[in-house]
Amino acid sequence: MSLASQAGTAAGTVAAAGAAVSLWWGAARYTGPLRRAYRWFAIAAALWGAGVITAQLLAAPAADAAVPLSFGDLPSLLAVPVMAAGMVRLAAAGSRAAAGSPAAAGHRPLADPDPGVQARAPGAPRPFARPPRWMRGQGGTGTSIADGYLLASALFMIGWVAIYRLVFLRAGLGPATFAVELVHPLAELVLLGAGLPLAVAAGRRGVLPYLAVLLIAAGDSMAVGARILGQPPGLAGLLVQAAGLVLLGCAPWLGEGRWAGALPGRLIPGAQRPDGWGRPVPAAAAVATAAAGLAAVVLVVWALAGESADRPVLGVVAGGMLAVLALRLAGLLRQANSAAGAWQESRQRFRDLADRTSDVVLLCDLGGVIRYASRATTGYGYQPDSLSGTSLSGLLHPEDRAGATRAARRVVTDAGDRVIRYSCRVRAADGTWRHVESTVSRYAESGGQTYLLVTARDVSAQVALRRQVTHLTFYDGLTGLPNRAYAEQRARAETGTALAQPALHGVILIDLDHFTAINAQYGHSAGDVLLAQVARRLRAAVPPQDTVARWGGDEFAVLIESSGSPDEMVDMAGRLARGITTPAFRAADRDVSLTASLGVAFAGHSQAGQVWRRADMAMSKAKERGGGGRVEIFQAPAGQEPTGDGGAPPGGPGAAGPAGSDAGPTAGSEAKTSTASGVPGAAKAAAS
Repeated sequence: MSLASQAGTAAGTVAAAGAAVSLWWGAARYTGPLRRAYRWFAIAAALWGAGVITAQLLAAPAADAAVPLSFGDLPSLLAVPVMAAGMVRLAAAGSRAAAGSPAAAGHRPLADPDPGVQARAPGAPRPFARPPRWMRGQGGTGTSIADGYLLASALFMIGWVAIYRLVFLRAGLGPATFAVELVHPLAELVLLGAGLPLAVAAGRRGVLPYLAVLLIAAGDSMAVGARILGQPPGLAGLLVQAAGLVLLGCAPWLGEGRWAGALPGRLIPGAQRPDGWGRPVPAAAAVATAAAGLAAVVLVVWALAGESADRPVLGVVAGGMLAVLALRLAGLLRQANSAAGAWQESRQRFRDLADRTSDVVLLCDLGGVIRYASRATTGYGYQPDSLSGTSLSGLLHPEDRAGATRAARRVVTDAGDRVIRYSCRVRAADGTWRHVESTVSRYAESGGQTYLLVTARDVSAQVALRRQVTHLTFYDGLTGLPNRAYAEQRARAETGTALAQPALHGVILIDLDHFTAINAQYGHSAGDVLLAQVARRLRAAVPPQDTVARWGGDEFAVLIESSGSPDEMVDMAGRLARGITTPAFRAADRDVSLTASLGVAFAGHSQAGQVWRRADMAMSKAKERGGGGRVEIFQAPAGQEPTGDGGAPPGGPGAAGPAGSDAGPTAGSEAKTSTASGVPGAAKAAAS
């Protein structure tokens, strides 16, 4: 025995012993199927180690042996079913973990646990859950056998071209004798084929044991030539086997915890489920297909190199692979037909549900073009088929298109299944605009492309009702003018603006003189007619940017919001007084003459409540002095500009002061008024 062979044997023996100890010790970290799986692996590692030793001690040339197999082959052959038993238990643990039962799978909390063995936090993903059904494939045992056969056959063909063929030609043995000499790698290839679905079902835990068997099979394949010649295995084959045993010994430690991220979550890391491109190939089928493709490449390269492929073994194996591939293809076609049928059924079910709801349901492509419209579009005057191919933005109000585009862009770019709610106006077939509340989300048909799912509910009646309630709240039903609540809110909004010059410049309050007597003489119906006529005259006389409101009863208010000097506001009050006085109003089939008392207050920088109180004081003063179209202006002494909303100043309308001055008189002073007779310019004469 050479020194290299001795070194290889020592390495293999040490690796096997270490793997057995590591697996047995690591199994104590688990309970149930996991513990039993790793203990089966420990026994298999020990048997492979014993096989390494017996192969050195009992090696004999195949030509000199009466029986091709000997007791030296027994440990390694026994390791194969023992390893298979461990993979079965590992797959069972993966199935239980996928079902959400870590304890049943074999997880056991320890006194001083490894971070990777601690209980999973609530909501955290299961790192070792069995792959879903679409990853494991559909087709049951027959599909698994077909995939395993493809994998084992492909590996055998690669091994034949790379190793077995040359050994067979040099050994000069018969096919049957040579097949017996290949019993070790063939048994391990069978294990690889049969164990592929088990490794996939085990999830991440199945990666290291499966790779370990692959390396051990490669090492046995490299030792076939030495076995036939009755020599100890070479150093390279022993080192490859030792590497496989080391991987196997690491299985209970690297399949959990902080090391788990270094391992692929499944045998094919790229076999993920892309959106819009259907289901990927199941992992077992992907591995088998990759192996078959590699075998085909090896055969093509071998043939191009001028080698002969007349050996029947290649024909038998290749023919079997083609037959299995044909069966597998037939199964895939059947699954594809089933999937297509399920997709059509799902699509029809979606459309049936969409047609039964009163809300409009649209499917648009990512460019905003309608591809499907539900039957509810007939409520807008459209036929569903007529909307197909129509741009959704063309149905939206121009003012709402930008917001709808932003909502659709957010749905498309967001990673999650986000639902955006958006209110807009939609054009009906008759040209009217309907108010709708819509939702926009992303919808991917099974095996199809991604759409924008748009639902719309007609809320025009609710919008009209809200507007009606708002109108009743803030408008007077008799005159159609804004009411007192609207005027006060408007004044607060205008005086509360954070501007150097407030938007409200002043207020005019108007009280019709002796209107109670008119009601008593002509009746309340005639009084209502007169109030409506007064409202129309006031609205016609006031610029459109100013607000005319009914203050209550026989009183009206004007909010001066347009820019203008105090003199212009007083002139407006005079025009309003004259407009009420002449011409006479018509009510109860007779002419009725009216006069009014008017009070003017300049806003300045005062609060809204303060301005209203001053205008009311000025109006009351005008009424006390006889009314008849009299206009009183509230002014304050110079230098006494009030601040804040400290209430009405004592003493009533103030004395004449600078135009726009708004301070009230000091306590105890005599109130003075500036009176205008209703003639433009009279206010200035009175103020002087």
